[in-house]
Amino acid sequence: MADSMDAPASPTVPQDTLPVVLTLAVQGDAGFLYDLWDNEARRQSLSGGPPTFEAHLAWLKAVLADPHVFLFVAIERGVRVGSARLDADGSTATVSVNVARSARRRGLGAAILRALDTGARAVGVGELVAEILEGNPGSRTAFLNAGYRLEEWKDGVVTMRRTLQ
Repeated sequence: MADSMDAPASPTVPQDTLPVVLTLAVQGDAGFLYDLWDNEARRQSLSGGPPTFEAHLAWLKAVLADPHVFLFVAIERGVRVGSARLDADGSTATVSVNVARSARRRGLGAAILRALDTGARAVGVGELVAEILEGNPGSRTAFLNAGYRLEEWKDGVVTMRRTLQ
């Protein structure tokens, strides 16, 4: 299995996916953010995503009020294509990304992660950590393409890390 974790020979993001801009999420993004949680996203997530829209609204309200959580909406050419989240604990943050179904498999995950570096630096984060289900090769590839390295593979979860310069 370790061989499947190796970085691609020359990680690239298709030019048609750039540029990606991140904006801080607001309550008005609730419907878009909930719709990101289709069956595939739920299956590939450690949390499984919100079970109901009402639960999602409560979660979003809490996240937007939490000074240690930064939730972003990813925009490509004026269209919302995904989200990214930083859960900060001092100078380290746990990262999660969700790409809209219609925008998947175009390299947007890695583009969103690279854009997230700027947001992380702005809030004093220098170390990014991601936990990915081992059955999610698309996410592993996106994180590898964005400069993350394999740290651990344990109990079906792959931990990857990136130190910002």
